[in-house]
Amino acid sequence: MTGTDDPELYETERWGNFSYAVPVTPGRYSVMLHFAARRNLPGEPANENADHVANTFNVFCNGRTLLENINLAAEAGKTDVVTKRFAGLEPNAQGKLLFSFVPVVGHATLSGLEIVPEGRDH
Repeated sequence: MTGTDDPELYETERWGNFSYAVPVTPGRYSVMLHFAARRNLPGEPANENADHVANTFNVFCNGRTLLENINLAAEAGKTDVVTKRFAGLEPNAQGKLLFSFVPVVGHATLSGLEIVPEGRDH
């Protein structure tokens, strides 16, 4: 992986059409999504000389659109990683942050999900 000081974070990924339900306490949260712009499809051998695989997908949190038609190949440019940060997310009435990753073209993918409370002493 190029474009990161932490290549181990991007060694694995979840892909397809998937979701997460993360229980949290009441409050606001910042979320960092980590994506790997792969040069091969899942299950295929790595090919460093190939172009990035075109995957376009949407990301939602509690029904709110966080990313619409994100294309990792276009976002990555010359690196292999893409990170997106969102602030001010609040849990739903059941105390959860519900994330949905929905493919548009190819598959949705995610290598890492960080959730950090905002405005609190840790």
